[in-house]
Amino acid sequence: MDKSRTIAAIDVGGTFTDAVVLRRGRVSRCKVPSTPQDPGLAVMEALQRLGGADLLVHGTTVATNALLERKLARAALVTTRGFRDVLAIGRQNRDPADLYALNPRQRDPLIPRELRFECAERVGPDGSVEKALTDAEIAQVLEQLRRAAPEAVAVCLLHSYANPDHERMLGKALKELGVPVTLSCDLAPEFREYERSLVTAANAALMPRVGEYCRSLGEVLGPVRLVLMHSAGGWLPAEIAAREPVKLALSGPAGGIAGVRAALDAEGIKTGIAFDVGGTSTDVSLVGGQTRLRSVTEISGWPLRTPSLDIHTIGAGGGSIAHMDAGGALHVGPLSAGAYPGPACYGRGGTHATLTDALVVLGRLPSQLKLGGEFVLRPDLARQAVEALGPAQEVADAMLRVALAGIERALRRVSVERGHSVAGTPLIPFGGAGGLIACDLAELIGTGMVLVPRDPGLLCAVGMLHTPASRDLSRTLLLPESKASLVRAKKVARELENRATGELRACGLKGPFDTQVSLDVRYQGQSFELNVPLRPDWKQRFDVEHQRQFYFDRVGEPAEIVNVRLRVAARHRTPVLKFRAPVGKPKAWCQSSSGEPVYAREDLPAGFRLQGPAIVTELSSCLYLNTGWTLKVSKAGQLLLNRSRKRKRAVQLPQNKPRKQQPGTAAPGGAAMLPRRSGKRGARP
Repeated sequence: MDKSRTIAAIDVGGTFTDAVVLRRGRVSRCKVPSTPQDPGLAVMEALQRLGGADLLVHGTTVATNALLERKLARAALVTTRGFRDVLAIGRQNRDPADLYALNPRQRDPLIPRELRFECAERVGPDGSVEKALTDAEIAQVLEQLRRAAPEAVAVCLLHSYANPDHERMLGKALKELGVPVTLSCDLAPEFREYERSLVTAANAALMPRVGEYCRSLGEVLGPVRLVLMHSAGGWLPAEIAAREPVKLALSGPAGGIAGVRAALDAEGIKTGIAFDVGGTSTDVSLVGGQTRLRSVTEISGWPLRTPSLDIHTIGAGGGSIAHMDAGGALHVGPLSAGAYPGPACYGRGGTHATLTDALVVLGRLPSQLKLGGEFVLRPDLARQAVEALGPAQEVADAMLRVALAGIERALRRVSVERGHSVAGTPLIPFGGAGGLIACDLAELIGTGMVLVPRDPGLLCAVGMLHTPASRDLSRTLLLPESKASLVRAKKVARELENRATGELRACGLKGPFDTQVSLDVRYQGQSFELNVPLRPDWKQRFDVEHQRQFYFDRVGEPAEIVNVRLRVAARHRTPVLKFRAPVGKPKAWCQSSSGEPVYAREDLPAGFRLQGPAIVTELSSCLYLNTGWTLKVSKAGQLLLNRSRKRKRAVQLPQNKPRKQQPGTAAPGGAAMLPRRSGKRGARP
């Protein structure tokens, strides 16, 4: 990273837009309310407050929200004759919620049938041409598309990963339409027709909206260079991101994982369990020494064949709205109050009880605190909203338990269910609300350690300062185990490397670049693969990895190379964010409504210790230190929390289904039963 440049990192969330600027080794920060109607407005306001920059690393939810809300462009799909309905057929696997349904929900094909067109051509899995694509066929497809008048076109022909010639011929002809065109051989040259067709269609449907967002934001930024975070934990120049917007599906959370890795490194810790509690959702991930990537990113039920960090997301955040179902069980989320009107305690007109309102009622957020340095809390409005569901204290406690139950399941899914012991592994909370429930979650999953990074509520933005430009490419090979196959894989890897470095250099990046190459491998006859480094001993490494993950292997049986994967990253100088420790003994600046002392984090010097219960506030977040927990400020300025061995769990969720629920306890499935009372109950918004 060039020390002479001023670098800004801005992450747009559902409620707040977080921004940091690195200028001559010093970091400035701010939080502004997000502007869902035009996310670029909040980006520009934050950048102006911080005095501008030379380079803007941007984490955006534009692509994610477009997929979730189905606000996509009118896109058409061109495919091989006989495969028009591949998007509607899918994989024939049911959602767990529909497993026993007599009338399961229909699959969303993303592109309606009237906009899916067939082309008379055929390529075999080995790349041989079985039916040539003629000029007459191209002209017919072109005429059909003209009549349909789509805003974008996706082209995904059968086995084009093995031979892309037909797709490229179509792509060249479709330029006449004057709309964005996505070719699967460029975006995702991998086998499995449904996944490849789906990600190509999604990319095409996103291109008009994301492209316009990049263009309009770039025009307003002027000389500021715009780059965007992608789902695999690096950033792309805006030129590439506009062509491949589907790779921005997990743009914001990717920065947070980089921030967590930097926080762990600062304390010499190898592995941690990260959870980001934002306004709308909670993202959880196991962060170890090596970056964990997955080849499929699932968004709103769509398995998109694009690499992303291994992050699990649930619909529970500070703005999640509480409601009771017909049976009287309390639920929190997935609906959110968002930035406007936001939780009731924001005083912006919100009337539904949210998790933030519950935390205010419970005294975990002191009424004197200004969220983001601006919002004055309204405890009276929070209590009023919560009381619409029942007695305020009981309902608030139940809301907290429900939220904790959902997040606890997510934490176990990325750790215990994958064979990782949580004992001795710290939780790393971030996001605006992560610190408020960190001790409770640590007790629930069975760890006595919590590491709170600096600027936890801004960590996704801070983490972007630690990420390099990177390009991830892949190609299906389907080669048997042999020396010739390894030679072929290395040749394809060199081709992908030349393409990746060429694209990055074309966008103004000079390098040098580092390259990582790996293989997706499986035993012959298996349906899914494991990823191992591309090395001469790839088969032995695959056997070991198969044993580690599935507790058995088939040493001696033949394997096959399915895909070659490559990442090219620009060599990156990680910024050193020095901790300027205050001096003197800090004093509590106020007390919460429950009587806990409240400290300002900027007043805590290195080595300072604090016994819970207590509250620590800062610009971007707030920490609630439970009874029986001890806080210590590390040399790096981070907060190390440890639980006394004699400490009992503050929150006990039932492990078995009780015959009769007690008021305020969590019910099976993460709901909670509340005592019924006469009068109007809060209805689902």
